[in-house]
Amino acid sequence: MPKKIFIAIVTLTVLAACATVPTQEMSDARQSLQAAHDAGADKYASKNLMTAEDYLTKAERELELRLYSWARNDAMLAKSEALKAQDVTSAIKAALLAIESSTTDGPSLAAAKSLVQQALDASENGKEKAAIRLANEARALVQQNHLE
Repeated sequence: MPKKIFIAIVTLTVLAACATVPTQEMSDARQSLQAAHDAGADKYASKNLMTAEDYLTKAERELELRLYSWARNDAMLAKSEALKAQDVTSAIKAALLAIESSTTDGPSLAAAKSLVQQALDASENGKEKAAIRLANEARALVQQNHLE
């Protein structure tokens, strides 16, 4: 009999943990979304930002309906998308800054500008990994050209 009671207690504990209000997750998602807005993600990573906003809106509705585990999941997805938006924005802004501060003009600078445009296009299409890679390539190209 003690084994059945133990299993029942563990089951109730697990269920109770799933049923708690996802306060921290909601707060994290809101803060990440605000940080993405503050970083300028609406200009450089609008697709990820819109996805994050959609997940957060969905999580807020689920919270009102007391669907806590669903709300928790969507809040975590919102945070993840907002962080992706911040990463894309940071990479593109760094590449643009490198281009703007470049003292030389030539084929390398034109290639870097083309890579940034490709990064913006990739971001627009929701391909954040490609956007970050292209932006980093553009920045590296400018920095390499600057050293030569």
